[in-house]
Amino acid sequence: MIPMTTIRRELTLPVPGTVVVRMNERVQAGDVLAEAEPAARYYTLDLARALGVSPKEAVRHLRRERGERVDAGDILAGPVGLTRRTLRAPAAGEIVGVQDGRITFEARGTPLALRASFTGVVVGTDGVQSVTLEATGALVQGVWGNGKQDTGVMRQVSSAAGDRIEPEQFDLSLRGAVLLGGICAHPGALQQAAELSVRGIILGSLAADLVPHVRRLGFPVLVTEGFGEIPMNSAAFSLLTTNVGREVTVDGRVGGPYTLQRPEVIIPLPASRQVSLPDEVVPIHPGIRVRVIHPPYMGAVGVVRELPARAVPYPSGVLARSARIELEGIGAAMVPLANLEVLQ
Repeated sequence: MIPMTTIRRELTLPVPGTVVVRMNERVQAGDVLAEAEPAARYYTLDLARALGVSPKEAVRHLRRERGERVDAGDILAGPVGLTRRTLRAPAAGEIVGVQDGRITFEARGTPLALRASFTGVVVGTDGVQSVTLEATGALVQGVWGNGKQDTGVMRQVSSAAGDRIEPEQFDLSLRGAVLLGGICAHPGALQQAAELSVRGIILGSLAADLVPHVRRLGFPVLVTEGFGEIPMNSAAFSLLTTNVGREVTVDGRVGGPYTLQRPEVIIPLPASRQVSLPDEVVPIHPGIRVRVIHPPYMGAVGVVRELPARAVPYPSGVLARSARIELEGIGAAMVPLANLEVLQ
């Protein structure tokens, strides 16, 4: 979690195409950055067999000319006989050849558009497939997301980090917004959000049995702490509530096993001075503010007071390099360094 930083993200088309923006151009969330037309697919359709006639006769029943564009399901030939047999297009495309009672059909690929995930400035591009966007703003990273991404104005549903979101809290004023909540344990709240066409939900925690339902939702859901009933950590909740009413991007996508991508909330903000990129690795030292990312203090925020020189034994039998932390609302606690996240 970083209240103000330089955010830089590379966005990439799945196949080469054409980048339609220029270096140093300012773009809004949702603007098209690049476009591509995927390679066509080809089908061989047995016209004679589909109609139940000879190859020579089959050609007479064609209803489409070579090169004529059709949509998926359009009739290419027929109907023939008492059973009204037809041959339909397997996809959007066109007939490119007819020979020996067979059709060669070219299916058009669905055009692809790479859109800006947040408002920012183009600072890099290869001209054909990738664009790098940069913005100054706040960044909050989560531990889980449902794989979706969208942008909208953030509205607050929960007044406290540990409050549950309930179905009766939703009204028309939340339509099309990104919702900030505490804990979601009720499927009815998610259903209400879907009916209001919200652009996303940011939560502290989510009931584990709701995960399959959340994966099917058409909008992003991001969880900052984990599953169960865990309040959102105070630092993240304070930062997010401070920015209620602003446009935010909720990116619930996660990287593969060999990437460091985490689900995140990006809040573009005006900057009165140059803001540097965040450090890739921030060493833990006394005085630094951290968040605990694993039980038993998961989600707690505090300040490192001491780094013992030797590994510390734990009840599980594990020896681990640790930090003594003054946790807000809890007091002093010894926590393994591997269980800490630096709050820059």
